[in-house]
Amino acid sequence: MNTKHIAISAIAAFAALGAQAFQGELSPLPPQPFQSTQSRADVRAQALRPVQITNGGTGVLAVQSTTDRATVRAAAVAATRDGSANYGEVSDM
Repeated sequence: MNTKHIAISAIAAFAALGAQAFQGELSPLPPQPFQSTQSRADVRAQALRPVQITNGGTGVLAVQSTTDRATVRAAAVAATRDGSANYGEVSDM
């Protein structure tokens, strides 16, 4: 009797999970055709420009810093000592 209840509960759980399946695009209307906001000449000019370095493909330009690691570390230690940093440890490493 107890295994029968467990089996019925399991089947009901699987049926409930299956009922939550995504139906895809719910709109019965077809999507609107693509309308470009740029002219063909502008798009071709952009295609001929060299590719800019982005930050791991995110579309954000990578910043080329001239500051070395020691300078950043010294600034962080100074900010921690002054108390202007919200958190951190002071060490002489």
